[in-house]
Amino acid sequence: MKPNKKQALFPPLVFNVFKPARITSYDVVRHFKRHLPHGFGKIGHFGTLDPFASGVLMIGICGAARLNDFIHDFLPKTYLAVGKLGIETPTGDYTSEVVQKDESLYLTRDIAAFSASFIEEKLREKFLGDYWQAPHKYSAAKFMGKNLHEWAREGVEVKKEPVLRQVYKIEVVKYKFPYLSIRVEVSSGTYVRTLFTDMCNYLGTLGSLISLVRESVGPVDHKSAIIKKDWPLDRSNSIIDLGMKIEDVLPFAKYNLNAKQTLAFKNGAFLRPLEMELSSQSKMSDIYFWMFDENNQLLGLGEKTFPNELKVKINFHSEGQAGPSSDHTPE
Repeated sequence: MKPNKKQALFPPLVFNVFKPARITSYDVVRHFKRHLPHGFGKIGHFGTLDPFASGVLMIGICGAARLNDFIHDFLPKTYLAVGKLGIETPTGDYTSEVVQKDESLYLTRDIAAFSASFIEEKLREKFLGDYWQAPHKYSAAKFMGKNLHEWAREGVEVKKEPVLRQVYKIEVVKYKFPYLSIRVEVSSGTYVRTLFTDMCNYLGTLGSLISLVRESVGPVDHKSAIIKKDWPLDRSNSIIDLGMKIEDVLPFAKYNLNAKQTLAFKNGAFLRPLEMELSSQSKMSDIYFWMFDENNQLLGLGEKTFPNELKVKINFHSEGQAGPSSDHTPE
């Protein structure tokens, strides 16, 4: 009997894919959807990369995409942004025409003479920590069910209220006037185009990106990403071996359950943490825990609601996963 294409035959996995520039994030998801082996269940990505940007695009299968909000909430993102000082474009990047130029003496005489260390010091003083940012008008942020960039291209500018973001690290990688390369680690949802523009404005000029690379999302790094030549071209199972376990992407603490507790978890019952075996610890969260059965198969995610009570947050059993060594055949 042929496998049901919608039946999840594998454990929840994440593919660390390197998205090239000039294609959309959905183009990558669509390619994997067409070439993954049958039985990958539902598929989705963790955070859109703009077409002009490249770098880490995480794709989840077999229930892993259900962790999208947790990826955004718990994992910071690192970007390498390269921009040009003294110019402004509507989109904040090279994909649109230059609409304004800074031809001031302050730019060509003073800012041009700044050292990389001086720029880094000034930007850290201003931007490290809390950072209030409104979504860029040419972004995928939603308004009334439509992306802001769609509204903008129709001539409608939607102004959204600033949202609190976090900037954890700022490093000036290289400064050769008028080009500035900056590496930043930021909270999820931060628009680096807008951050770069704000940084240039703070230095006293204009600025627009010419390239952007997402280097990492939490522990998932671009150096180990699957580059385009290694993307699957058929439905061979070999690509599955390149998938990361979702519990390695989000390293929450782990509980191991006995047979009775496993059945209770699968049925959505509340559990008492003190009665379970804590097999690993984590500094990431004291609320969420990965739940495993006696065979060390991932069951799902538990959430501690009271000091002595834990409820089912995500139940992968509902996805119909089979274990890695299972010969499960869908009905």
